[in-house]
Amino acid sequence: MRDDTVYTYTLILTHDADRLSLRAFPLFSKSALSIFKRGLWINLRRLVEGEISVLNYFDSILWCLFYPLVRFGLVDDPWEKAVYDIVDLERKYGARSTFFFIPFPDSCGRIAEGMPAPVDRGVRYDLRKYGHLLRYLESQGWEAGVHGIDAHISAMDAKAELDAIKRILAGKEKIGIRMHWLYKTDKLHQNLREAGFYYDATGETDGSAINQSSLGPHKEKGLWRLPLDIQDGSILSFWEKNFSRETALEVIYKKMQKAKGEGGAVTVLFHTDVLRFPFYWKDIYEAILRRAALDCARMISCVEYCLEKDEGINGGDFK
Repeated sequence: MRDDTVYTYTLILTHDADRLSLRAFPLFSKSALSIFKRGLWINLRRLVEGEISVLNYFDSILWCLFYPLVRFGLVDDPWEKAVYDIVDLERKYGARSTFFFIPFPDSCGRIAEGMPAPVDRGVRYDLRKYGHLLRYLESQGWEAGVHGIDAHISAMDAKAELDAIKRILAGKEKIGIRMHWLYKTDKLHQNLREAGFYYDATGETDGSAINQSSLGPHKEKGLWRLPLDIQDGSILSFWEKNFSRETALEVIYKKMQKAKGEGGAVTVLFHTDVLRFPFYWKDIYEAILRRAALDCARMISCVEYCLEKDEGINGGDFK
C-alpha cells in the first residue's frame, strides 16, 4: 500500500557492523586494550566533563571487570544484542535502516593495488555465522548490505563481496555497499557497476564531522550514489572533534533543518556498537530520531530511498 503521508524531508539511516561480538577479541589484543582504555580512562574523563552519567561509568567499569567472563562465555556478550536493540529503538519511532556487514573475517584488505591496509582494519566475525541475523533484518523491513573490503580494487573483488551476501540472502537482487573505513579509488564505482551493486553509500567524505555534497543522492550510469552526511565517529569520537553532546546535536540539527527547508535527504551513520558500552551514544541517536519524528521526516533505509526515487523517475515526477 502506498504511503500518502506528506514528509518534510528524508533521513536515510545506516549502521556499519564493524564489531558484532566483544567475545571475539582475545584478552591481550590491541583491540581489547583499546576497549579497556576507553571504558576506564576515557570514560572517567567524560564523566568529569559531564558527557556520561555516573550510571554509565559504573556500567563501563562493570563491563571491563566482566570482560574475561564474557570472553569465556560465562557472561552474556553486550554487543551480541546490539543490532536487535537498534531495531527496537528505530521501530519505536517508525524508522527503518540499513546495516552494512563485512563479507569476510580477518581480512584487512588493501589501500590500493598491492598495498595492504593496516592489520586492525580486519574484523573478527564470520558473516556466515550471522545468516539468521541478516534474514531477521530483511524479514522485518530493515536492510542488510555489504561493508566492502576490496571492492575499490577490482570488479572481481566487488563481485566476491556481493556474492557473500547473496549466498545468505537468496533471491535478494537490489544490494548496496559502503566501503569499510570509507576506502575509495577512482575505479570504485565502475567496479560496483560491473559487479552488480545497486548503490554505493560510501559518500564523498572529507573527514569532517558534517560532510557536504553538492549533488546529494543521485544516480550515475545506473548506480545510485548516496552521500554520507553525519558520522558518529567524526563528530563524537575523542580522537576527532570531541564535541560535547549539546554541540554535536546542534550541528546535526542544523543539517537536518537545512534538509527540511529544501525537502532533501540526510544520510546518517551510527555504528552498531556505539549505543552501549563503551561509547554510550544511545541518547544522541535517539535524540536524532525524536527530532526527525517531530519534524515529520521520513526515516528509511538506503534501498527504500533508491527504489522510491527510481519509481519517481519512471513516473516522471522525480526532482
